[in-house]
Amino acid sequence: MRKARLYALTLAAILVVSGAPVYGAAEETLDESTQEQDAEENVTEGESELEDEAASSFEQDGEENSVNSSAGTVEQSTIEENSGMEEDEQTQEPTVPSTENPEDTDTPAEENKKEYTVKTEVELKDALKEAETVSQKEITIFVEQKITLTENTEIKVPEGKTLTIARNSGYTGVLLEVKGTCSLKGGVVIDGAAANTKNAKESASVKVLSGGTLTIENAILKSNNNTEGNGGAIENEGTVQMSGGSINRNTAAAGAAIYNKGTLVLAGGAIENNKAAKGAVYVDIAAKETKVSGNVKISGNTKDGKTACNLYLAEGKSFVVAGNLKKDAAKIGVTYDGKVDEEGVTVYTKANDKVQIDAGTIVSDDSTGYIIEDGVMTTVVPTGTPTTTPTTTPAQTDSYDATKEKSKNVIKGLATSYKKGAKATFTVVGAGLDREPKVGDTAYVPVKCSVEKGSSTYKVDDLVVNSEGEYEGTMQMNASEGEYTLIAYYELKEWSDDTTSWDEADAANPSKAEDKEATATKTFKVISTTTTKKATLTPKKSVTSSSAKKSKNAKTADETPILPLAGLCAASVLAGGLVVTRRRKRENE
Repeated sequence: MRKARLYALTLAAILVVSGAPVYGAAEETLDESTQEQDAEENVTEGESELEDEAASSFEQDGEENSVNSSAGTVEQSTIEENSGMEEDEQTQEPTVPSTENPEDTDTPAEENKKEYTVKTEVELKDALKEAETVSQKEITIFVEQKITLTENTEIKVPEGKTLTIARNSGYTGVLLEVKGTCSLKGGVVIDGAAANTKNAKESASVKVLSGGTLTIENAILKSNNNTEGNGGAIENEGTVQMSGGSINRNTAAAGAAIYNKGTLVLAGGAIENNKAAKGAVYVDIAAKETKVSGNVKISGNTKDGKTACNLYLAEGKSFVVAGNLKKDAAKIGVTYDGKVDEEGVTVYTKANDKVQIDAGTIVSDDSTGYIIEDGVMTTVVPTGTPTTTPTTTPAQTDSYDATKEKSKNVIKGLATSYKKGAKATFTVVGAGLDREPKVGDTAYVPVKCSVEKGSSTYKVDDLVVNSEGEYEGTMQMNASEGEYTLIAYYELKEWSDDTTSWDEADAANPSKAEDKEATATKTFKVISTTTTKKATLTPKKSVTSSSAKKSKNAKTADETPILPLAGLCAASVLAGGLVVTRRRKRENE
């Protein structure tokens, strides 16, 4: 009897164990729609886990990681929507998750435009830097308040793009205030936004402070309405040098294009279609110097939309013809002391190598209004009848002394920091190199550069003269992290009769020994290239209803081996039969 009970307990234990595959088999007979729902819920849960992981690292990885997180969310939403589709819709291919950046969902007409709004010098420089890499071709930077440029700043149009700097709607003040050095290149547009700003009150688009330098190589300064003040496009108290571009469609009380109270050098470009009662270019009584040369054109400007008024000289002021003006290119109309005559025409005649000035208003018995630099031959032909025969004797002027403008020795184009291994390109500028040289002029010519960190000195590749006549250098940032100082070394040289380039010029003998050589410095940092690895979303493989239906071997979560359990089941049956047989045998006995 005890043996029978033992066999019975053994049989019961075996049956309990053998019940697992039976339960698993029952799961395989579940409705297909339930299988599809469970499978898709598993995928959704997997996506949710990935989203949680991405969210946890967002603060470390920055804004770019948020784009990846958005992509994961879109895919989760797509899977959840697919779970509610009808059976015939479930056979369609799964939806590809969208990775489009929400910021780039502009209308087709605006896809090619990129706009920035800035308030500070740092924000402006960041926008200019980013504009070089964005895919959009039309770049506009809106200025909300006056931006003071304290460092050396180059505003250049990125290759293959356009660049406009304009007032933001409602702002009427100065756009750029130049305290350091600023150059405008590549056709950049400085727009006073007259259409949106009816009155800029007493604000020019650009104001150059004393000690500041603005260089216009190729730019357009337009559409500024300064109806109550002086200087439409530019108010200058420092130095303005213009060799190309145009200044047009500006208005002011005086100097619609340029109001000069400092040093103004016009060697090229066009100043046209501006309107001011006192000229497009006004030379104030406080102005230091106004020079013209090359192919500069100052014409087509008016005082009231009808009466010509171009280069306007305050009483006692004059302008300097600093070099032969180019034939059929240069055109300058001049007004002196409030008297307005027909526009004068200034041309260079190759036949006799002379400058011809046609403007009765600048001719008087003492040649008031113009000064001809030494070495420039002149013939004065007045449009009116002067009271006396005008003089043709060139006025003697001093040679240019670069030692008085050492502040123009600067390094341009060098960023504040570079990643290790990056390549840097920079330009070394020397005082006097931007002038048309004549005998006796001096200039600081760059001869070499080096980099220093503490007591260590690093060699820099030799400077080369590029196509624009600038001294250009390059550096490979292979040094360790830290702050470095780039030093440019200059030699003072003097232009002579047989000089063909500043590099070949002989060394000058300045009055002070310390002026014979000079340096310019610029600091920068080398930073680490290591970056935090950004979290990426790798979605789990989607499970679709069509794949679930076509599967011939559907599996549940139970991975218990079937064959061993089947063997146990057979053994339990044999054991049960053996118990029954022995029991009957004993009963028969």
